[in-house]
Amino acid sequence: MNREEDPPLWDLLGRSKAPTPSPFFARNAVRAVRAETSEKHGLMAWFNLHRLVPALSAAAIVAIAVFTFQVLQPRHRSPHRGLTSADVQESEVAADLDLLASNDDDDDTSLL
Repeated sequence: MNREEDPPLWDLLGRSKAPTPSPFFARNAVRAVRAETSEKHGLMAWFNLHRLVPALSAAAIVAIAVFTFQVLQPRHRSPHRGLTSADVQESEVAADLDLLASNDDDDDTSLL
């Protein structure tokens, strides 16, 4: 808006009193800024929502991935850990022979 468009308005604006800030304006502004940005320091600073949501999300993703890989991993384990199938068969045969040998001392009439 130009001064030539509305001279009475500009004359009125020229006579109006300019606003002046209070003498404590700077102090009050700094106090308001400090009140808004007062963050907790130390251990409690970690427990705000902006940090907890990503951290818990990442932990949940890792837990789901570990659980999924544990469930989907094929389970081809023998009942006797550390023994091959030949060792297991030999130990079972040896146990059967021991059982037969211990029955040899008993009365043979039960076999007839």
